[in-house]
Amino acid sequence: MNFKYRKASFDDIKELEKLIEISAKSINSSFYTESEINAALGNAWTVDRQLIIDKTYWLVENEKGKIIGCGGWSKRKLLFGKSESLSLDKTELKPDFEPARIRAFFVHPEYKRMGIGKELLKICEKEAVLQGFKSLELVATLSGEKLYSANEYMEIKRYEVELGNGITNKVVSMKKVLPKN
Repeated sequence: MNFKYRKASFDDIKELEKLIEISAKSINSSFYTESEINAALGNAWTVDRQLIIDKTYWLVENEKGKIIGCGGWSKRKLLFGKSESLSLDKTELKPDFEPARIRAFFVHPEYKRMGIGKELLKICEKEAVLQGFKSLELVATLSGEKLYSANEYMEIKRYEVELGNGITNKVVSMKKVLPKN
């Protein structure tokens, strides 16, 4: 298939939100309950506008121009979820000794296992290296763990993220050392 990879813009937000919901409810249904998925949507699983501002959020379109995948990386401290309340001047990471963050990867269920996530990951890794980062860190959903493991991300720890009202999601913290420029 012929996919187009491009940077996300604010004009894409509504379509990205739809993609995230479709992806989360389908792909994560084998790993999380319906209430866990619903609690994560718009909370932990959401469009982070800061990634769009920083021009580090990518999307994938099919041959008809429909958004079928997204994912990005961040030079900010936040690992996942919303960044609306952060003071951005204080949250930039130091590339020499802090890892960049892989963030907000989602693929439409009709396009899973077609290499979209892997290609997005390669694009993000390359950009992070060009910005001087030596490693990457992420918090993987249980459904995303296989993608990251297959691309040399190593498990740091497993834990649960509090989503409110006593609902949690099991996640995996992972890290990868990047090749030198």
